[in-house]
Amino acid sequence: MIGSGVALRRSYAVVVLLAAIALAAWLIHTRLDDGSGNASPASNNAPAAQAPAQNATTAPATNPATEPAAPPAAPGGTGTTAPAAPAAEPVGYKTTKLVAKEIPKMGTVVQDDKGWTMYRFDQDVANPPTTNCDGDCATKWPPVLKGEGFTATGIDASKLGTVKRKDGGEQLTIGGWPLYRFAADETAGKWKGQAVGNVWYVIAPTGARNLSCLPAGAVPPSQ
Repeated sequence: MIGSGVALRRSYAVVVLLAAIALAAWLIHTRLDDGSGNASPASNNAPAAQAPAQNATTAPATNPATEPAAPPAAPGGTGTTAPAAPAAEPVGYKTTKLVAKEIPKMGTVVQDDKGWTMYRFDQDVANPPTTNCDGDCATKWPPVLKGEGFTATGIDASKLGTVKRKDGGEQLTIGGWPLYRFAADETAGKWKGQAVGNVWYVIAPTGARNLSCLPAGAVPPSQ
């Protein structure tokens, strides 16, 4: 009888222990289910998915303060400015000196620093000085332009001057008459241009026509 009572008490203790363990497990399970144990669904703990990048590379940002300005567009929309065309040289040639000189038959003439004979054109105007020889005329009768450091010998300084040509050339004048050379004078000192067309004449140091020697058939000017 004593042995049976001990066994009964041990069985009862085991049952109580198992019941206590079951109760504890139930309580833990209940706390997890109602959120009181600060547990959260696994789906809420997963990190949020990130949207894929649109481009593998990002274009560098531009800074208006440091970026070079685009060149202005030229007419026609080329995007560049056309270079300006160089200015054309005035027609004629420059001389640095005029000299009054005596030559055979013609008497006193005006020559440049190379010895070429100077001419005047009756279709020009002396007052105010005006040149009317352009184009082909200026090719056959090159205008005499004032060169740097210009000087004159044997010519009254009050008779010397210049006139501005249409192409910007500064043409020398004597007595208001613009000066020219004759392209057909092959060498310095010649005066084949005398009385050509009855409008071209060798010029004297005063600006007047030099009529000392007129070719045959030339018509003397009326004034």
